[in-house]
Amino acid sequence: MVAQLLWILAVYGIAVALVHIMHARHLRRAGDGTGRRRHYVLITSNHERQVEWYLRALSWYALLSGTRVRVTVLDDQSYDDTLKIVQRLTHLSGIELVYGTLTSGDSTARQQDVDHDEDETIRIDLRNSLEAIPIPYVQG
Repeated sequence: MVAQLLWILAVYGIAVALVHIMHARHLRRAGDGTGRRRHYVLITSNHERQVEWYLRALSWYALLSGTRVRVTVLDDQSYDDTLKIVQRLTHLSGIELVYGTLTSGDSTARQQDVDHDEDETIRIDLRNSLEAIPIPYVQG
């Protein structure tokens, strides 16, 4: 009898905690509706092995945290399938994904195009492997 009562109390406590978590998430989303969003600018070069994981990690982060995330992938003359993989992942839920190529002549123009006043822009040059650390769920 006591064990059953403890189970009922445990389930009730978990339900209460979930309601509070969902309510806090709802309030955060309502506040973000008119506010800023995170904009990740990923500069890639021959990253076909990592780029899918990075984009899926950002998608999971957006879905789990309720944060609006925009991702711009700029490829620096890859000879592998990096851009094909990015193109295949444009349907990922939770993120707005834009991609293109980066050449030395238009790098400053591209950087100006990706800057938006309402966004918190995080530039990550994946050509240096240690710069991947700011991506949520990615270890250095």
